[in-house]
Amino acid sequence: MRRLAFLLLWLVAVLAPAAAQVPEPPQQPFLRVEAAAHTAPVARLATDAAGRILASVSDDKTLRLWDLPEGTLRAVLRPPIAPEAEGELYAVALTPDGRRAFVAGWTGAAWDRSYAIYLFDTGSGRMLARLPGLPAPVQHLALSADGTRLAAALGGRAGIRVWNATTGASLWADAGFTGPARMVAFEPRGERLAASGADGRLRVYDATGRKLAERVPLANARPFGLAWSPDGGLIALGFEDRLRVEVLASNDLRAVFTPDVAGLEGEGLPAVTWAQDGSGGVQLHAAGYARRAGGQFLIRRWGDYGLGGFTDVAAARDAIAHLLPLPGGGLAFAAADPGWGMLAPDGALAIAPRPPGADFRNTGAGLAVSADGTRLRVALRQGAAPLVFDALAGSLGAASGDFATARTESARLVVTDWRDTNRPRLGRTLLTLGAGEFARSLALLDGDAGLLLGTDNHLRLFNASGRAVASLPVPGAVWGLALAGDVAVGALGDGTLRWWRITGGVITEQAALFIHAESQRWVLWTPEGLFDHAPNGGQELVGLHLNGGRAQTPEWASFQQAYRALYAPAAVRARIAGDGAPARARLAQLGELRARVGRLPLLAPESACAVTPSGCTELAWDSRSLPEGATALRLRFATTDRGLGLGPLDVLVNDRIAARAEPELAPGTRGGAGALEAEVPLDPGPNRITTRLYAEDRALFAEGPALDLRRAGTQAPPEAGRLMVLAIGINRYANPALNLNFAVPDAESVARALRARAGGLFREVQVTVLRDAQATRRGVLAALEDLARTTQPQDTFVLYLAGHGVRTEPDQRFLFLPQDATETGNWAALRRQGIEDSVLVAAIARIRARDGLLLLDTCHAGQLTMDQLSALGNETGRFLLAASTSVQEALDSYDDRNGVFAFAVLEALGGRAAADGEGRVSALALGEWVMRRVPQLAAEKRHRQDAVFRSASRDLRSFSLAIVPQP
Repeated sequence: MRRLAFLLLWLVAVLAPAAAQVPEPPQQPFLRVEAAAHTAPVARLATDAAGRILASVSDDKTLRLWDLPEGTLRAVLRPPIAPEAEGELYAVALTPDGRRAFVAGWTGAAWDRSYAIYLFDTGSGRMLARLPGLPAPVQHLALSADGTRLAAALGGRAGIRVWNATTGASLWADAGFTGPARMVAFEPRGERLAASGADGRLRVYDATGRKLAERVPLANARPFGLAWSPDGGLIALGFEDRLRVEVLASNDLRAVFTPDVAGLEGEGLPAVTWAQDGSGGVQLHAAGYARRAGGQFLIRRWGDYGLGGFTDVAAARDAIAHLLPLPGGGLAFAAADPGWGMLAPDGALAIAPRPPGADFRNTGAGLAVSADGTRLRVALRQGAAPLVFDALAGSLGAASGDFATARTESARLVVTDWRDTNRPRLGRTLLTLGAGEFARSLALLDGDAGLLLGTDNHLRLFNASGRAVASLPVPGAVWGLALAGDVAVGALGDGTLRWWRITGGVITEQAALFIHAESQRWVLWTPEGLFDHAPNGGQELVGLHLNGGRAQTPEWASFQQAYRALYAPAAVRARIAGDGAPARARLAQLGELRARVGRLPLLAPESACAVTPSGCTELAWDSRSLPEGATALRLRFATTDRGLGLGPLDVLVNDRIAARAEPELAPGTRGGAGALEAEVPLDPGPNRITTRLYAEDRALFAEGPALDLRRAGTQAPPEAGRLMVLAIGINRYANPALNLNFAVPDAESVARALRARAGGLFREVQVTVLRDAQATRRGVLAALEDLARTTQPQDTFVLYLAGHGVRTEPDQRFLFLPQDATETGNWAALRRQGIEDSVLVAAIARIRARDGLLLLDTCHAGQLTMDQLSALGNETGRFLLAASTSVQEALDSYDDRNGVFAFAVLEALGGRAAADGEGRVSALALGEWVMRRVPQLAAEKRHRQDAVFRSASRDLRSFSLAIVPQP
């Protein structure tokens, strides 16, 4: 009954505004970066009572859940969003059991004209309810230790409010604040609540809202962070505008002592907390804008409750917004880096913030662009070497070539006060900005026809007289601008680089680029969602956010989930070059993508067990460890069709496909529910298990439940495995019209080179070559099954296919033609005779090798494109290196022995590809060489042929394939 009452009362709060027919959240897709980490400053943190889960919220409009103490990402929860500030999250609180999260910030105002608190289920990620009608943004949330009361600090002069956290019923409020409330905190083991405010006051209340004490601790200062001591006897108070911490008696707020802040520089210490050291001691900590000259931002740690000596911990590269004590000792901290970190109980930095993208605050001014606007040069971090991104070649590398930075000075257009101010001027004319909006970058147009101003949240175009001509909202501060004719490029605070075209006084976005700073994976996309990505991945770094109603959980689909629909490198490159026709044509083929994403099937966990020598040990879906001796997982899922039908279920282990299960529902069935089971082998060390359920047409998949499992103890390094090679070449088809000249020699040459170059990398090399009549459909599938039966996790496998590949119609999937294929125009017969990509994926799923490389050398009169080939890499999680050509003759000999693709592979294995200090050539080095080399070799023969190299792994793990002699 208590649970029912809770839902009823919260739902009343949800549904009440609907009667007034207030507009719903915007329904257009929002393209958002998703880099498995925050991409904007982190505002607040929360943890459950056991310290197993950490919650973080950010201006990037996400709530993220992390497993402690490892700090691995557990889930991403998304509120409804809109352009500009709507959806930014400033506050979070977790229930003691960690099952529910309250989250708020600038939430709901775009459609309700008031603000709301959202309630999420942390297990499913679904929004349970919301509490609307708040008069100002929520700055901070706190839950009482028993989880029964929820308190909120509100902006403006709205004060604080307290609710029954179980029912949503209002308990009491204090609207007597003359400035924004900053923070609320419940007594650790009592009933009292403390609140700080920018009006300079600290207040303490009892459980009924009666004010027990109120004081201005420091005249003309703005209190911010506060923390109760573990015994509730003291309150520590930090200030946003002072390098000062006050420790006060909690009963009457009299001053007790002021910790030593000597040696600190900065504007204030708005974050404070006490934390235990794991040995019975308690330390006081403070942070915020404190730093040493030219150094990192610090956390000061005082011993003995703050009375002892201090140490400083260099913790972040930007301001620290929040300090959160952890139940087991130590603390977590939120930083504007962006990111969060953790101090161990002894004060050592255990986890540092790891921003995933570029930080253009100090490098954006150096942004430069080529004369045609398709190449740009920029440094991702301060002190890092600049990189060049070539949008037309799809490449990222060392800086070279001619580039121009923005002009910011002119005798005719004299712009002043444009760096980090709210009042830039053109001559004597004030350039109009929004309230609280600051200018960050400037570029003068060619011929001094006007100027572009990049601000905190807009790109603004002014004419030569200073009149505003156009503006465009942007998702982050524009820290740098560069111009090439009518093309503008900007470096933004969300880590993206964006192209705009400025014609006829209108600013139109053309494309955006996000580069993962650590791995240099990148993804490039158009505003419609068509994308290209780096050879080593990147398709998971951006996705589509789709709002439902104001009380509904938004839908999310990464580019990886919609790969077959949205991967369109040719259209993206054409768009940047100024030709939008290919993108429009591709979008016309797709139809209403938003409706399809919103109807993806659902995959829910039912049961899981770990296979051990003694049986199958049941696992909870939130388990983080494996039982001893576990070799495999048996998983069962419930499926729900939401109108697109059900396709196969894929289970991936450490980003590679490990099992594929077909749906139990009959093809064509709609609106039903079913179940799927799969057994997957486990790797020797950590195992990240992810799941995908495809719609029936297999163009989109829904992400399902995941497991992140660790083995106890130290794992022995894996023993050397075998190299397992299956090479298939077909010159002589059953239909002579399909005959080729060099597919068999290519397969033989590549297999021979792999054997010869294996050196001491593998304990054994096993090579199987299928030629012509051996490579029937049955023969190819039998060879793949043999490979699956004999390959072990420590092995490496290589699959080489040389022959004809076609693109099926109308679904445009890859179909490999085995030797016994005879049809060339009957699609139904071709599908029966050929080997469709889904069959290949299923066969590859049964190959247990940790490392694998797919080499596809295919052609058939220009039907096959890079798009279809790249999808195989995305769906298998394997490295994929493939070539296709629009001219069949390009498969003829390059050197009277091998075709273009095989020749490039042999070059790489022979020493032309990059090798490490011991002469080892990795799959990554081989792929990068062949991708660059194939077009060059084909051009020498006056043919056009492209190669594609792709990986779908989030954490790129390359592996060695060959050893070449060292000079």
